[in-house]
Amino acid sequence: MSATTGNAFRLAVEPDGLAILTFDLQGERANKYSTPVMAELEAVLDGLSKRSDLKALLLVSGKPDIFIAGADVNEIAKASDPAAIANGVRRGQEIFGKLANLPFPTVAAIEGACVGGGCETILAMDWRLASDSKKTQIGLPEIKLGILPAWGGTTRLPRVVGLTGALDVILAGKVIDSKRAQRMGLIDQLVPAPILLDAAKKFARGKFGTTKRSNAAPDGGPLRVAPARAMDKLLEGIGRSVVFSKARASVMKETHGNYPAPLEALAAVEKGFGRPLAEALKLEVDAVSRLVGTPAMKSLVNLFFRMEEVKKETGVAAGVAALPVKRIGVLGAGAMGGGIAQLAADKGWPVRMKDIRHEALAAGYAQAAKIWQDKVKKRRMTRTEFAGKMSLLSGGLAWDGFDGCDVTIEAVLEKLAVKQAVLKEWEAVARPDAIFASNTSTLPITEIAKAASRPERVVGMHFFNPVHKMPLVEVIFGEKTAPEVTATIFDLAKKMGKTPVVVKDAPGFLVNRILAPYLGEGVRLLLEGVPMEAIDKGMRKFGMPVGPIELLDDVGIDVAAKGAETLSAAWPERMPIDPAFGKLVTSGRLGRKTKKGFYRYEGDKRVGPDLQSYADLGVVSPGSASISPEALEARLIYPMVNEAAYCLAEGIVTGPDKLDLAMIFGIGFPPFRGGLCAHADARGASAVADALSRLASEKGPRFTPAPLLADMAKQGKSFFGKE
Repeated sequence: MSATTGNAFRLAVEPDGLAILTFDLQGERANKYSTPVMAELEAVLDGLSKRSDLKALLLVSGKPDIFIAGADVNEIAKASDPAAIANGVRRGQEIFGKLANLPFPTVAAIEGACVGGGCETILAMDWRLASDSKKTQIGLPEIKLGILPAWGGTTRLPRVVGLTGALDVILAGKVIDSKRAQRMGLIDQLVPAPILLDAAKKFARGKFGTTKRSNAAPDGGPLRVAPARAMDKLLEGIGRSVVFSKARASVMKETHGNYPAPLEALAAVEKGFGRPLAEALKLEVDAVSRLVGTPAMKSLVNLFFRMEEVKKETGVAAGVAALPVKRIGVLGAGAMGGGIAQLAADKGWPVRMKDIRHEALAAGYAQAAKIWQDKVKKRRMTRTEFAGKMSLLSGGLAWDGFDGCDVTIEAVLEKLAVKQAVLKEWEAVARPDAIFASNTSTLPITEIAKAASRPERVVGMHFFNPVHKMPLVEVIFGEKTAPEVTATIFDLAKKMGKTPVVVKDAPGFLVNRILAPYLGEGVRLLLEGVPMEAIDKGMRKFGMPVGPIELLDDVGIDVAAKGAETLSAAWPERMPIDPAFGKLVTSGRLGRKTKKGFYRYEGDKRVGPDLQSYADLGVVSPGSASISPEALEARLIYPMVNEAAYCLAEGIVTGPDKLDLAMIFGIGFPPFRGGLCAHADARGASAVADALSRLASEKGPRFTPAPLLADMAKQGKSFFGKE
């Protein structure tokens, strides 16, 4: 066997002519494509193409959990010159073209993450085998960076898996598991992880002397039609036009045109599907050249870097280690408690639930079962796996089993006395070193911990609803919380697949405190005569996932009212209690959960305003007042900026970067705007402060600019320090 080794690639050729190319980038945890790595790959491919002794190429990874993580995002972030960008993209396409055109069959053996440029690599190969490990995830997430797959992914994926499946992956930036990838035709064979290499060698040898699959079909159409892609044979003419029309409508509904990348990707697929490969690849180059350097792309890349930073953090000072967590308890099996229990069990922890009613426990089990059953229906989980997950859940009305829980997460009624009483009961049965993590959304952790004999073991772990979807967890340390307790909960949140942000203890913590003016001013606008549909639609167009009135229905009007009481007690001038909340709660109008809120509901679907809600608010009839997008932003977004300034001045969070991350992942503040502070910087501190001052003179002192914001405006400064 002959072998050669470079910085990123090792080539070994076995006596029978099987070449095994191992991607193992030295000094890095992940295999990624940088300019030097691409140059090395090109040199390897040029050498392979000249050899007459080779019968097949097998590509494998030297990293245990990552096949290829794609392009080096640092290089993407630095790109600015359109001509240089176009040249770089074309070069990548040419190198993958050399891989596709090798004179012998090529096989990929995929274990671990295979995303972005990694997925484009395997699309340029003839055959793709993948392990059945959950770590093997494949996809094209470039859209989430504000660009599109431009090394052939936008062109080749539709030709390999068909149009409908490819659009689903490309436009949403999806990363899917290997089982789903096989069903859609991207993966040819699934193999148990322990035998992947041996199976791939055998498979590759079976292709000796066979005809290559060409990813450059003469007519530019789909290469082959498997059952999952049979419908694409029918997508000719008007049928194909309907598919693209529906895809465009879906993109606009989701993005309101705020994200240019999905529309550029859709246009590239539409224009390139059916054309010769070279013409289609040029469309990719042109599209990505228009996207790189746009504000949306810069914001999304910055968000990516912030997420990467969190992965490396511990939440506390260096030298403090997280404690092991082997078993988790959950107190309260309602919407939040049941969701937390499901999430923990889904990640493999045995979970013990406790509630004071059998009905509540049953609802907690049902909530978990429904989430997993939906996965079974979508073929993302087997029935055996479903049964295994359910077996990790247990529960009762007594404290049995909680003596063995390393962490107990409390999600009971949002009342201080109730939480303190539960804490005392827990301490009587828990181990001295166990951790009590409260899921409170507004109550200070220090106040809750006053009922504890071991306050250093009490911490906040605030999930957002719905738990299985919302990515943020606020980790709140009280005055006496031990650093290792904070570190443990921070680490636990990451292992649960969440993005944790450490927050200083204060009423409302960070996200809900900043969100409060958005909700409160939304209702006040309604009372002033602006229709709820106009308020909500305007905020969705701004980029928010839902408007303030819709969000109140989703959160629960009673829950929002309780939170408002806590915040108003702390800051009565900035957050006065609006009597509207009380009127609605008194009338039994609690939101989506009771199918009776500001809006009407049919099942889980919101179907339109409930006109009776106006009467319950004391408004004679729906208003007809109009409001401009600029005025709506000033009224709903700028007060959040103002509260963010107060939070930063008080040290609630370490900086604007963490605040923006929390607002994006906690309430869905539009990522393309970079975050709340980044958006304020784009508008300018003086513009924001001036608008707030005008509102303060018209509407009252709750709009008075925060001292930090006023100082920034006066000195021409910004949240991120750029003058």
